[in-house]
Amino acid sequence: MILRAIQVAKSGAIAGALLYLGFILFSAQVIVAQNKSAVEKGSKLFKQHCAACHGIDAKGNGPAAKTLKVAPPDLTTIQSPGQKFPTIEVTNAISGEKVVGPHGTREMPIWGKVFRQPLSEPFGQIDINCLTKYIEEIQKNKQEPSKK
Repeated sequence: MILRAIQVAKSGAIAGALLYLGFILFSAQVIVAQNKSAVEKGSKLFKQHCAACHGIDAKGNGPAAKTLKVAPPDLTTIQSPGQKFPTIEVTNAISGEKVVGPHGTREMPIWGKVFRQPLSEPFGQIDINCLTKYIEEIQKNKQEPSKK
């Protein structure tokens, strides 16, 4: 009787552990899919709203770049070697929390109507987050996840 109880307890623990492991793996797949979707949306937004100045390759060589007082930066080199991507700084620059020289004031139409939305407005923040994810994805100096 005691032996049977131990067997049932062990099988229940194994089943619970397998169920938990399945949940973790499924959650990781959902996160990866969401990240990929955000990067894809960010890429589309970038081409629509940023490429004219920053270039389709984000290196600051867009067709409108020559008309700016200050050349747009190469957005593929924001992340320094060995450092984490500066997500907050990039998000603030996109959202208008930080004035960026070449963009002039935040009233510039291309930025003002699309990205300068209060952070409490969900759709504006989603677009800003997607653009940030895209810019993070195109970094030359991506910090690879540590392998333990």
